[in-house]
Amino acid sequence: MLRLITLTVVGMLLFSYSTMAAEITPYGTFNYKWSHDENASGVGVDKLENNGSHIGINIIEDFDETSSMSGIAKLEVGLDVDDSGSDTFDSRLAYVGLENNGVAITVGRQGHEWVSKTGNFEVYGSNAVFKYGTRSSNTIKLDNGMISAMAMVDGSAGKDGIDMWEGTLSHSIMGADVSVGYADDVVNDISYWGAGASTTVGDLTIASTYTIKDAATDLTGMEATIGWKALTVGYGDKEGTGTYMTYGLSHNMTDSLTVYAEMQQDDLDTGTDLQHYSVGTKFTF
Repeated sequence: MLRLITLTVVGMLLFSYSTMAAEITPYGTFNYKWSHDENASGVGVDKLENNGSHIGINIIEDFDETSSMSGIAKLEVGLDVDDSGSDTFDSRLAYVGLENNGVAITVGRQGHEWVSKTGNFEVYGSNAVFKYGTRSSNTIKLDNGMISAMAMVDGSAGKDGIDMWEGTLSHSIMGADVSVGYADDVVNDISYWGAGASTTVGDLTIASTYTIKDAATDLTGMEATIGWKALTVGYGDKEGTGTYMTYGLSHNMTDSLTVYAEMQQDDLDTGTDLQHYSVGTKFTF
């Protein structure tokens, strides 16, 4: 408890710190849910628990008044608000770098800029997307907002130099946000191809993602979602695993507070059908 109080005080002092040299912006999400999920044996388990709560800071410091170059950094940690493990704080992102006219080069623990456009649910969904990962340490990234290229050098045994690299191109075309990408897991000799697109017309939002995992056996994954006001419906088909139907309702109580309810039906290739239900609330600042 003393450690938590000390870290909280330090965090508050850091968030309140402001000088002409550096601009520090705090952000975060508190997300909590009740769920009823069936396990592989079809047995339902109820649980009230944390759902990805996190907190972070963005830092930017201009070189001088005449320069367009800035130093940038981000620190983001996951919060174990249930204190269910040994780490109250779990590293999510931690990187530092330079930015000049929208072009940034950064090093540290960073997120993978993959092509998925169908991550539109709080609890379920995104079951049929093949990708290398969500975040990785030991990385260097170049990003200009449209093109992102990242490489990882983590000293894997038997490999010299780059252990993984990826590139993603994102652009808006005729009202649609489109992304294409490729990732090469050099260590395990696996590559990933993907494309995603989303568009909004009035209150209607349509999104899709198609990915390929190129290993000893090629596998494909397809997802599509359609949203209308508070309702979102999704379908996913992951080769070698199964198909998924996802339904979600969400409502903004305030600008920061959202309540949601979701259901998912799994039709697995093993012949097992599973049901999942969740309700929760999220506060974002």
